[in-house]
Amino acid sequence: MDTSKFQFSEWPLDLLIDYALKIHHRRIRENGPSLLALIRSIQHENAILPQLADLFAQSLDDLDEHLMKEENVLFPYLYDLIAADREGSAIAPMHCGTISNPIRVMMMEHDSETSRHQQISDLTRQYTAPDDASDTYREVLAGLKEFRANLYEHVHIENDIIFPQCEVLEQKIVM
Repeated sequence: MDTSKFQFSEWPLDLLIDYALKIHHRRIRENGPSLLALIRSIQHENAILPQLADLFAQSLDDLDEHLMKEENVLFPYLYDLIAADREGSAIAPMHCGTISNPIRVMMMEHDSETSRHQQISDLTRQYTAPDDASDTYREVLAGLKEFRANLYEHVHIENDIIFPQCEVLEQKIVM
């Protein structure tokens, strides 16, 4: 799905959170394990592939933990914050004091993942297959490139739109 035509900054915040959950989180969980299995199935084809498999496996593990924190802690409160703003009411502060604390953690984790995927890009020479690469190898590289693009979109939506706007809402309506 080509999302470059979307003007995410114009979307309602709760719709952006829905998009992050239904598109990005789901895609990571559905596509990540099969891509990792594909990488592992061809590890013998090139000396970089075992390292690539390790990096991607670490990414999936860290992302799973990250996504669970968003789904179970941060996003439910952000939905409540958005609903309170829509209703013109106030809500109690988040259990950890302010959303800035978990947002800071989420952003550090985003930085870590974008760095890891830059390392994957560098390792694969920007997803360029060797001349003698199998079709599966080429499929792996295309999958990794798409995974990175989706990850970067996810980070952009959260870091640049959802988080800053929700921090402004929090200052406005938290009692």
